[in-house]
Amino acid sequence: MFLLDQTFEVIAPHHCAICKAEGASLCEWCAMEVCAPLAPHCYRCHDLTVGSAVCDKCHTTSPLQHVWVATEYTGHAKQLIHEFKFQRAQSASVVIAQCMARALPLLDAGTLVMPVPTASSRRRQRGYDQAALLAKGVARHLGLFYAPLLRRMGQSRQVGADRGQRQVQLAEAFRLVKARLVVGADILLVDDIVTTGASLETTARVLKAAGARHINAVAFAQKQ
Repeated sequence: MFLLDQTFEVIAPHHCAICKAEGASLCEWCAMEVCAPLAPHCYRCHDLTVGSAVCDKCHTTSPLQHVWVATEYTGHAKQLIHEFKFQRAQSASVVIAQCMARALPLLDAGTLVMPVPTASSRRRQRGYDQAALLAKGVARHLGLFYAPLLRRMGQSRQVGADRGQRQVQLAEAFRLVKARLVVGADILLVDDIVTTGASLETTARVLKAAGARHINAVAFAQKQ
């Protein structure tokens, strides 16, 4: 699908999601404004932390060690995500993945990069898996191995749900694949938006139970 999207851009180019200039999903000038960096913070309580580590208070109930976020879910970043997820602007994944890669520190060369699994109904509706596109892009930028280790079984939509509702919806929603790669692995989860963190946490818990060693995450944007 991504090749088809690129071919289509030659015939009928995308327009910039921000300024509407023809030629790309995000023009060069707007791309410089999209990734306004966030101060390192705990993804749950938003307290400032060193290197975006999960704070001591939240770490007692979170399976994650760090959650790096490239920018805030507002303005140009919010508009770009909308174009990417709902307007079939697949090429926007290139810019988004690049912003995410820039937000990351140097990771161990053996780190596995995987997307938070997307419901199959959403993949069919869009024609592509947005989280998988981003994870592949991040892995490529970092020179790491892309490994989709889980498959989403449930179809529940999470838009508008609070943390408790999301955790109920996601219970038993993931099925492990490539289990042998998980044991003792350092894993980087990739998602587009962090809201409550429930999806990241549920994914991390499944991987922890399967024997993963360290689990961190990166997202493009976070709702404040």
